[in-house]
Amino acid sequence: MTKRQILVVDDYPNLIEMLTEQLVSDGYNVTTAMTGKEALKTVEAGFLGVILLDVQLPDATGLEIFHQIRASQPLAPVIFITANATLNMAVEATKVGAFDFIEKGPDLGSRLSVAVKNAFNKLAMEEELLNLKSSRSGPNPFPGFITVTPKMQQILETLRSVFNSLASVLIEGESGTGKEVVARGIHAGGNRNLGPFVAVNCAGIPEALLESEMFGYEKGAFTGAVSRRAGKFEAAHKGTLFLDEVGELPKTLQAKLLRELQDHTFQRVGGTESISVDIRIISATNRDLWQEVQNGNFREDLYYRLAVFPVKLMPLRERPADIPVLAQYFLHRYSEEEGKDIKRFDPVAVQLLKSQPFPGNVRELENLVRHVVIIARGEEISPAELIGALGAHRAQGIPSVESLLMAGSSLQQRLASAFPDKASVAPMKALQLAYFRRALELFDNNISQAASALDVGRATVYRWISDESGE
Repeated sequence: MTKRQILVVDDYPNLIEMLTEQLVSDGYNVTTAMTGKEALKTVEAGFLGVILLDVQLPDATGLEIFHQIRASQPLAPVIFITANATLNMAVEATKVGAFDFIEKGPDLGSRLSVAVKNAFNKLAMEEELLNLKSSRSGPNPFPGFITVTPKMQQILETLRSVFNSLASVLIEGESGTGKEVVARGIHAGGNRNLGPFVAVNCAGIPEALLESEMFGYEKGAFTGAVSRRAGKFEAAHKGTLFLDEVGELPKTLQAKLLRELQDHTFQRVGGTESISVDIRIISATNRDLWQEVQNGNFREDLYYRLAVFPVKLMPLRERPADIPVLAQYFLHRYSEEEGKDIKRFDPVAVQLLKSQPFPGNVRELENLVRHVVIIARGEEISPAELIGALGAHRAQGIPSVESLLMAGSSLQQRLASAFPDKASVAPMKALQLAYFRRALELFDNNISQAASALDVGRATVYRWISDESGE
């Protein structure tokens, strides 16, 4: 069971004292740190609990420290706190995986109590789920990647062999399949896990800024460069550099990246000094990178440097057995977050989930479950509630969803759907004739087959035909 440990990281003593007093009174054990370096030392010593992290520290930004915390303790929920919250800052924090984002102010105490409680619930359930997966399917080298599909488990198992290797790994897969989760698992499972894990979204940085972000720049290199700044390569020294969406790299930067991989040296923008770094490269793409080579969009020599050990993750539609497991995991997580006591999905709703293509993969499933948790009213997610959430996310496919709902329901459930209230109840004779007509439609007016399905004799069917013609 998770110990109720909290690490408070802030450089204001009065705030640390106030937070510590509140959290201790709430029954938590509190450890404090005033710098990023102190916080990382505590985390690397084995701390596992909830972390309250100031966005701006004396020696680093909260986001920089966050990435290093995740590399050491991937499960630890991190709640950012700041005195100067902005929407962009909140979006960036949640985008990189923060559990919550709280502004320092009059309601800090009340918001903090709720956020910390939810964070511990999340941590406890993740540990419970990991223990369950371990008991059912053996040790999982990637705790953040939930799968019961044998082929996917085998793919993950093969990646154990590269944990301690310097070989570059290329992870291909559709958006939302868990490429970054796998990359973090490789880093955390290897001998570089005490070093930083630095992620770069190659598609999320404007091309004009990408080179300076990657390699850094010298003072005066361009307008606005008022001081020297290290890039992602330097930040990842002795650790792992994760190039997400590497297929989006422009050709000019591909050449410079190739040179770094060959020589392990680079120059900052505007500089002449050659800088050596010791890093391990893991890259990911949702494209077919070899096809991009064939199309002339990606350098072949760089492809071979990045794809020393290529692996392709399965989309969720090829892992239908994982859908109920993941859905239940997200259900527990978000029902706790919303303060609800939702225990399960209705069996028909589970079949409904398994019928969906999920082009957005696990990320889409997570968003869908979060939506249906918000609108749910009972202890069980009903098919109707799930259909409502599906309709809001993706209108296409809803007719087939309704047909699946009816096909998977019992006769009693189908009758309840057809006659939801007193006003909808029809006379028995009218119902009998309507049911008979529907049976004839389904069996292309073959009276023998319709009679067999209805479990009546042919004479009865002929009598119904006579009654109908006499209406």
